[in-house]
Amino acid sequence: MACGCVLRGLRQNMHYTAVSEASGLCHVLRKEGWKFLLGYFPWESTQEERSRLTERKTDEYFRMKLQWKSVSEEQEKHNSMFRDHRSLIEKDVDRTDRTNPFYEGPDNPGLILLHDVLMTYCMYDFDLGYVQGMSDLLSPILYVMENEVDAFWCFVSFMDQMHQNFEEQMQGMKTQLIQLSTLLRLLDLSFWNYLVAQDSGHLYFCFRWLLIRFKRELSFPDVLRLWEVMWTGLPCQNFHLLVCCAILDSKKHQIMEEQYGFNEILKLINELSMNLDIGAILNKAEAICLQLKSCKDLPNSVVEILGFNSTDTESSSQSEDTERTERPDSPEPCTPSDDQQDLVSDYSPSGNNRHLRDAARDVYKLAYLS
Repeated sequence: MACGCVLRGLRQNMHYTAVSEASGLCHVLRKEGWKFLLGYFPWESTQEERSRLTERKTDEYFRMKLQWKSVSEEQEKHNSMFRDHRSLIEKDVDRTDRTNPFYEGPDNPGLILLHDVLMTYCMYDFDLGYVQGMSDLLSPILYVMENEVDAFWCFVSFMDQMHQNFEEQMQGMKTQLIQLSTLLRLLDLSFWNYLVAQDSGHLYFCFRWLLIRFKRELSFPDVLRLWEVMWTGLPCQNFHLLVCCAILDSKKHQIMEEQYGFNEILKLINELSMNLDIGAILNKAEAICLQLKSCKDLPNSVVEILGFNSTDTESSSQSEDTERTERPDSPEPCTPSDDQQDLVSDYSPSGNNRHLRDAARDVYKLAYLS
């Protein structure tokens, strides 16, 4: 019990450092902290156990790396999947974060490591291999770790969370878009109805946000900060969905008052890239979380999406006044109307969402045009 409290305290410290400090954890702490946040190192492990784990994982990594390194030209001629993965990796590596000093310039060692880790992942996960966008997820991890073995296993852990986003059926993307719709309907039904009226209710303009966790929307330092907030699992699960809600909330008045249509909404969202204030967004997202925790009779679908339980709700109401004093911009608690609850319940993953299947592949391609 005491151990659990200590571990939760460590995660809380990491979370609030990332939220409150302009750059999150310092680089030295980040290099070690991410190994725990991503699950590469167990929180309860000793230094000796971590040393043994690192030695074992190093051997395992280089055995897998040797597998693709030893493929002959003749073998490659008869393995179209291997050729396709290698070709796509080489193209993506050549255009991933090239303005970052860690990757800029020709024949950069960082690019070689990025390529090698992605190729080795193909040996680790034969079924998935490599899909466009995965280089965006690896790049910040490799930058922080500065070591290909540590970067690989942290990337493996991150991909365990993101795997369904990149599978052929893209179930992860479908689920997240449905969950985001559920939250938006509850938080602001009038805004949601406006989006639906503008043929934007499917929220495909958020596709890239969800696919690669805002990697192309934020500056590199802000991506590092946001990701470590999300990896703490605090203040709730699926916190990235509340980040989406916070961004949309900051633009809803502009969208509605200026009567933006489908094309204008899409243009506005695309132009947000590299123009977002991550500090303000994180504060707003946490305020939304506090608001929802304070709601009575919260729909079960929302409780499940955000991982709330009775203990969360009770502790939230007890500390509500204190937290609102610390966050003067926190919204007042609300009780969702019957209409809102019905709408949230109706829009569930079990419903008829064929439009997601039909549009997923086209949207996936379009997500990389801008």
